[in-house]
Amino acid sequence: MIFVISGLSFIKKDDTRDRHFYEGYNLLVVLSKKAVYLERAPAKINLFLDITDKREDEYHNIKTVFQAISLEDHLTFEITLSCAESEAERTEEIEFELEIDSNEESVRALGLSNLVSRAVECYFANFPCEDKADLLDLVSSINLSIFIDKKIPMQAGLGGASADAAATLRALNTFFFENFDCSLSENELLKIALQLGSDVPFCLQSLKQSRVYAESRGEDFKNLTGNFDFDKYSEVILVKPSFGIATAEAYKLLSARLPSQRAKLGFYNIFETVIFDNYPELVAIKLQLLKIGCDQVLLSGSGSTMLGFINKEKNLKTIHGLAKETLPDCSVYQAEFHQSVVT
Repeated sequence: MIFVISGLSFIKKDDTRDRHFYEGYNLLVVLSKKAVYLERAPAKINLFLDITDKREDEYHNIKTVFQAISLEDHLTFEITLSCAESEAERTEEIEFELEIDSNEESVRALGLSNLVSRAVECYFANFPCEDKADLLDLVSSINLSIFIDKKIPMQAGLGGASADAAATLRALNTFFFENFDCSLSENELLKIALQLGSDVPFCLQSLKQSRVYAESRGEDFKNLTGNFDFDKYSEVILVKPSFGIATAEAYKLLSARLPSQRAKLGFYNIFETVIFDNYPELVAIKLQLLKIGCDQVLLSGSGSTMLGFINKEKNLKTIHGLAKETLPDCSVYQAEFHQSVVT
């Protein structure tokens, strides 16, 4: 895919806003005119999820507790620059070529319909800018090759596509900061993230802030204070059945019978009120996870993954083995809660 970038918008490096937002998470190797970045993309789970109402923009207002976990995709970004070597070669536009590949056939099948592709386009398209002149003087084309080492299952309620899109925004922003003394602010990146999806704002900063309480579409982060059952757990078993559940389908089911009463903050997922009626297999998985020793079992996001939470006194490996043995038709994972970075 080739598309043209015009009107880039950046903040100069001497503007100190959010300069250190992503430090510590990237490996940069500069090889002549090539830069290579490695980005982690942690899955997210929802420890609490309630849907309050439908918005005028067709999205829904939610109340949720996001938690990042150690099940992660890993993305490699290779960025190759072609430089304008003479005045005659300089233009008012930069040609951009994008290639996406993956170890996972279902990701390759998406081609450039991948949310990662949208993240690349949105990163540039959202920013008309007066500061592009310096970049235009130096670069005539950019080739971006992205490899997605996919570990997070798709249509699983784990935010895999959102995590990959967020990783892409981080990598691009770091590239321009490191190589051209310009970058976008944290707030500008969050606005782009929200355009891409309701989980992307959390995924954008989950490497630093691994648990947040969020409202609105999921971008309005608030402090989570008090003692909650969430704090009893740091490990989780994830069981993904052979089928996935599209987010749009889950919301359609819920919109038809949205409860008027709001849930109290704790282990809760409103989607269980409609998803379990349509997918009784998930109820069977929930009962089995409780039987083999999980203390709490919850649907992840809009499904179809079931989460089994294990307290610190129990053996994660043992229960993981039992889950694999007793649920042979499912994909079973074990993960730990990521801890927030204290700065």
